[in-house]
Amino acid sequence: MRAVVVSAPGTAELVEAACRPPGPGEVRVRVAVAGICGTDRRLAARGADPPRIPGHEAAGHLDDGTPVGIHPDVGCGRCPHCLAGLENRCPDKRSVGLDRDGGLAEWLCVPAAHAVPVAGLDLRLVPLLEPLACCLHALSTLGVGRGEEALVVGAGSMGLLCMWALQAAGATVAVAQRSPERRALAARLGADVVLDPGQDPQAELGRAPSVAVVAAPGTEPLAWALAKVAVGGRVHAFASTPGGAPVDANVVHYRHLTVVGSTGSTVGDYRRARDLAASGEVPLARLPRSTVPLERAPAVLLGRDGHGALKITVDVEGTSQ
Repeated sequence: MRAVVVSAPGTAELVEAACRPPGPGEVRVRVAVAGICGTDRRLAARGADPPRIPGHEAAGHLDDGTPVGIHPDVGCGRCPHCLAGLENRCPDKRSVGLDRDGGLAEWLCVPAAHAVPVAGLDLRLVPLLEPLACCLHALSTLGVGRGEEALVVGAGSMGLLCMWALQAAGATVAVAQRSPERRALAARLGADVVLDPGQDPQAELGRAPSVAVVAAPGTEPLAWALAKVAVGGRVHAFASTPGGAPVDANVVHYRHLTVVGSTGSTVGDYRRARDLAASGEVPLARLPRSTVPLERAPAVLLGRDGHGALKITVDVEGTSQ
């Protein structure tokens, strides 16, 4: 089968690879489309030993033709986290596309429970369910209620998905972003309020947001959200930051804040993402994206393709021109 393989740091190659048969409890998926995100690019930059096929945002068909999306966080199934349905917290988690081979290949084998049926959805949009599931998992740690004011810091793809997820939960959402172009995009995609960091969310929303999701990396966006959320508010440190982002404990202490974090998602989150997309409550088709054939995936992974699209998907079946 054709597959993109990462080996040494800074390498990604399209090769002919062996197609392994499904193991016990696994199913085989013929991959149709896969997404590329920052996690995949970081894997290509640091390399993999043993070599790895990346791609944790994937969709395709089972041998019987059933369309499925792939939930990537595979837990051990035995630890307290897995027994509680929180496989993304499993200390022995082996994620598709990172710890085990992923979807930038013509065939993929995964545990049956992680091949989630997606009948009725446009398969080209299904790779977006994985990042949406991560957003839904993050919001589950915040307990967002209908009628709350919420703040999203950052209008990249994850920030925009968080915006839609918050709105689906009944919140009024302000999106803060330095870039005028990204602010305009957030407005077009339905943000209730858009603002730059020089504006006060309380003035724009009518009252200070009780919830904030920080989807932009770095210390400054997190510190800004901690200062702008309401007293007693909840803040999710959603974006990863190389080297960390120090937090002023006095701000948390004196403003009575709750600061939480999470990474990945559960199969239940993925199913909720599917249902929100199918109902139209989260309009995934509106998220700007570009599609490339599998042959161009190595260059995209290594940042050599020149693609500046908000989201890039890979047509593994080869129907793109």
